[in-house]
Amino acid sequence: MKNSRQRTLWLSVIFSAFGPFVLIIALTMNTSTTQFADFIRRTTELFVLVLALWTYKKLENSRNQAKDNRYKYMIYLASGIVLWLSSMILSFLLIQNLMHPVYPEGNVIIGLSVSGIGIIFNGYFAVRYTLFNKETPHAVMDTQGKLYQAKTIVDVNVFIALFSVLLFSNIETRYWIDNIGTMIIIGYLFYRGFKLILESDK
Repeated sequence: MKNSRQRTLWLSVIFSAFGPFVLIIALTMNTSTTQFADFIRRTTELFVLVLALWTYKKLENSRNQAKDNRYKYMIYLASGIVLWLSSMILSFLLIQNLMHPVYPEGNVIIGLSVSGIGIIFNGYFAVRYTLFNKETPHAVMDTQGKLYQAKTIVDVNVFIALFSVLLFSNIETRYWIDNIGTMIIIGYLFYRGFKLILESDK
């Protein structure tokens, strides 16, 4: 069981590392605010995934309850803060886009591919971590399960926003779908981040 959990954490880091680099290329090909928001989210979440792997190893090797509590507090707090800060950055970008509209256009195929693959993989990891935590409660499994639930929901919204560029010829329709997608991402990240920060004190 221990090896399965650690292997899953390693796979999470490896798979997630590709997203930000691929999206750098995608960002040069279109003007979607939702996709830029997605790039920021994936980059900050990668930091949390690396921290989760490190924390898991520390907890497994520790026999000091006081240190264990600090590690648990740290992973809950870090996960919550990263999601919360992401929502704040995206709020700033959204306000800018509402004041100075940038209409989504260009090639969104790479972004669609990344978000589509993200829905599949993140959904899998969300279920995997949730089951791990149900079998044996663990701070890292709990935070990763909630993080991947958020990642899956956000990927669905990103996919819808980018697909609208292919589906609709009217740029106003694209613009509002893009902005509404960003608003949904902001709301969900803020809610989930706030909940994780509150759980850090438990």
